[in-house]
Amino acid sequence: MKALLSVYNKDRIVEFAKVLNDLGIEIIATEGTAQELLTSGIRVTKVSEFTGLQEMLNGRIKTLHPRIHAEITTGEIGIVAVNLIPFDTSRADPLASMDLGGVAMLRSGIKNFEHAAVIVNPSSYNAILEELKKDGELSHGTKLDLAREASQYLVAYDSKIDMALKRIK
Repeated sequence: MKALLSVYNKDRIVEFAKVLNDLGIEIIATEGTAQELLTSGIRVTKVSEFTGLQEMLNGRIKTLHPRIHAEITTGEIGIVAVNLIPFDTSRADPLASMDLGGVAMLRSGIKNFEHAAVIVNPSSYNAILEELKKDGELSHGTKLDLAREASQYLVAYDSKIDMALKRIK
């Protein structure tokens, strides 16, 4: 199994990735997350190496790639840990801070929750690791609960975008 890690909030990500590695799970990560893990001595494949394409537009486009979404769909990527760039409504152009690839990965994980656990909250890492250590996999119920949490996370994110769009004249 593979885990795709793309987190703005890097709380506990090093510990999470270390245990995933110890469990034999291959880590794929976006550049910023990969750098954090590599600095801590954790084996990781950068998304650019995985897809064969370098980041584009100063890092704004990196995970919108068919290989990523195909492997989430099939469960080859069985863990998708993503939290988004905060949507900054105080900016002159708030849409410039809108996350694209992270949203797409979350939606892909939610759609395919039976094959991939989608994780948005670092406070979930410990329980997920405990279940993986105990059972070797995550239960249907756990993956469904994680998908519901991710869906609520996206609703809140999309609500901020909606409010910003309503203010544009």
